[in-house]
Amino acid sequence: MLWLYILLGIALFVALVMFIPITLRASYKEEFWCAVYIGFVKLQLVPAKPKKEKKKKVKKQTPKTEQPKKPTEKKPSLIKKYGIEWLLNLIKRVAELAVSALQDFFSHILIKKFSLSISVAGDDAADTAIKYGKYCAVVYPAVGTIVRVVKCKGYGVDINPNFSEKAETEINFDFATRIFAFRLIGLAVKHGIKGLKLLAEVKNEL
Repeated sequence: MLWLYILLGIALFVALVMFIPITLRASYKEEFWCAVYIGFVKLQLVPAKPKKEKKKKVKKQTPKTEQPKKPTEKKPSLIKKYGIEWLLNLIKRVAELAVSALQDFFSHILIKKFSLSISVAGDDAADTAIKYGKYCAVVYPAVGTIVRVVKCKGYGVDINPNFSEKAETEINFDFATRIFAFRLIGLAVKHGIKGLKLLAEVKNEL
């Protein structure tokens, strides 16, 4: 019976690991901040924590006798060897694989929080109005596309012109998204196998 308890324990551990949430959090208010949370473990990405400098040992250098360099033969480029059509076809296949992987990845992401606030300011009232129009023309459609593609729990976008004298454009941003570990593992296996198959096909063609 001991082996059965061991198997059950291993299965329970694997299940717990697979359902660990992986959360990416990012914010901007005067400076950018970004961190990844794997369960309760925090990995800060930006700003990076300063690393302790290690003292480098000075090695005594012995004089080396210079040897004549052998002329290296240049290998023919892939375009010359296989043709431009082969290269374009390879780029197309890699792009299709990348798009498929990204679509699959974004379909499993949940945006828990998306908050963007922009106070637009220019040199004068006319410049502020022009910049405000440009910001709106870019930001609102972009956010709309993100919300349509990715599951979104809540989001808010607020863009306002600031006509005050000597005002500066201010941006406040807060973002949090989550995906479970088993989703990432599944995506890595699924698209990793496709990538290996493509690599094997390319090697056979070369």
